Amino acid sequence: MVGLRLNVWLGQLMVGVALLVSNQPVLAQTCLEAIEPLLEDTSEDCIGLPSNSKFFEASTFDWGGSSRLAVNTGNEIKLWTLDDPKEPIFAAASAFNVHNQGDSDYDLLSYSFCDDCRFGVAAFKLGIALFDLGTSASPGFFADTAYMTSAEPMGGFTFMVDGQQYLLASLLPDDCGGDATLYRMNGIYEGQFEAIGCINIPYWDLKIVNGFHIKSGEPSVLYLGFSNRRIYTFEVVAGGQDPFLRYVNHGDDVPLANLMRGRGMAVDEAHDLAVAVVKMGEMRIYDIADPANPVLLSSRAGNWGLAAIRYPFVWVADGSVPDSSVSWDISDPANPRLLDPGFWDPAMPWNIHGEDCEWPGGAVFSDDSSTLYFPRYSVVQLIDFESCDAILAGDDFESGDTSGWSRVVW
Repeated sequence: MVGLRLNVWLGQLMVGVALLVSNQPVLAQTCLEAIEPLLEDTSEDCIGLPSNSKFFEASTFDWGGSSRLAVNTGNEIKLWTLDDPKEPIFAAASAFNVHNQGDSDYDLLSYSFCDDCRFGVAAFKLGIALFDLGTSASPGFFADTAYMTSAEPMGGFTFMVDGQQYLLASLLPDDCGGDATLYRMNGIYEGQFEAIGCINIPYWDLKIVNGFHIKSGEPSVLYLGFSNRRIYTFEVVAGGQDPFLRYVNHGDDVPLANLMRGRGMAVDEAHDLAVAVVKMGEMRIYDIADPANPVLLSSRAGNWGLAAIRYPFVWVADGSVPDSSVSWDISDPANPRLLDPGFWDPAMPWNIHGEDCEWPGGAVFSDDSSTLYFPRYSVVQLIDFESCDAILAGDDFESGDTSGWSRVVW
């Protein structure tokens, strides 16, 4: 009976995919490839236990001139070095050992690193862990401390301005009582970080979840995600010892995205692009050449909650639905095309990792767009996009000249 239900569900899914493909422009060439071996694999045991790692989110950050991969393993974080994007080298694993809430198995909700930043933050259901990555050539989890609370902090975000690191968080010592407290961060222990500001979003009572620092702007810009699943824009304005975060009011016309345990927004600062998705909504591609005032380039209807971007590719999925991944060619961001939809067919062997034990957890591209790092609950998989890049190079769109992109004012 279980097999019958599974077959019916797969049939319904493929009908849905067929309808989606029939209504969207498609680049149908086969070009995606699953890289073996899997980076992580616990698919032999699908039982959720704190001791049985599962995989929920991936991100990258720079350290000492090299890109690093971070993956949420349920209650901890693992790091890899990406000198060769297709062959990550394991670097470090955390040992926060933060207590889980009741019989909950996986409590790490959000984490934040910033480029060449010594300190990071990880938010759990019952508290926030601050950690020290050290000062050596390779980052490691050299020290950490937890600040416990029953109020579910939800997230935190770190960024650096002029060599000084800052932290946005809720429910840490000296909390300002607003939607996020801004701290000057010189360490992880109480007394080493100082509250210097407060964020309050008009008409809401919120908590900070995560964000992005767009450093190419003048001034630089923060896109901050809060517990209402909306993304708000702040300019980082220099002034005195510390910057001032100036709210850029776009009214209700803000991207909708969840940044908790898998991100519904992603940014490609090198190509001035961003993608945001929201369940029961749509995928939106933005031009962020003026990061304080994003411009909507295109949208596609769909039920997605997770996104990754690196020109000329976008990946989206619904974190609650197995085999819901969709890849897009955005060589012309104003006209996204479905990319190799057959690769994501659930019947393909590279999409089978244990019965009823696989859901998208989020993803991130390598800096060169060749590789997608894809947590799928029971595994972490690498997807090779390099052959797709070669196919798209034959189009006129991938010249890098953005002047011909059609735009819609946001």
